[in-house]
Amino acid sequence: MNENNVVEIEDMTWEQLVEDSLKPVIVMFYSSTCPYCKAMEPYFMSYAQEFKNSAVFARMNIDTSPLTVGRYGVQGTPTFKFFCHGRPVWEQVGQLYPSILKTAVENLVDYGEDCIRKSTPIGQNITGYA
Repeated sequence: MNENNVVEIEDMTWEQLVEDSLKPVIVMFYSSTCPYCKAMEPYFMSYAQEFKNSAVFARMNIDTSPLTVGRYGVQGTPTFKFFCHGRPVWEQVGQLYPSILKTAVENLVDYGEDCIRKSTPIGQNITGYA
C-alpha cells in the first residue's frame, strides 16, 4: 500500500488483494484520461485514510487490466465496486456526490457481512444457455 492507504491492483494481483481479503474491499476502476476520476480521487483517498482499519481501498486502471475489467463488466469510469469476501455487493458508475460514496463505504463496513450471509453466490460458469 502506498502512503495514501490505497493499493494499485492489476489482473495478476486481483485474486490475492480482493477475492482473498478478510476485510471489505472498495475498488475504483479508473482511466488516466478520465476527468471524473481525477475529481473523485481526493475523496477516495480521504476515505481510504479514514476507514483504513475497516476496509481495503484499491484502484485499478482499466487500460492495463482488461481481464478483470471484462469479468466485472466495467464499461465506464470511474466505477466504484464494493466487495465482501470477494463478492461484489454494490456498484456505482460515474462521478457522484462524495457524501454518497462515503455513506456507501460506511454501510459496507457496518452491514457488508449481513449482505454476504443473505446472498447466494453466482458461479462464473453460469450462462443463460442450456
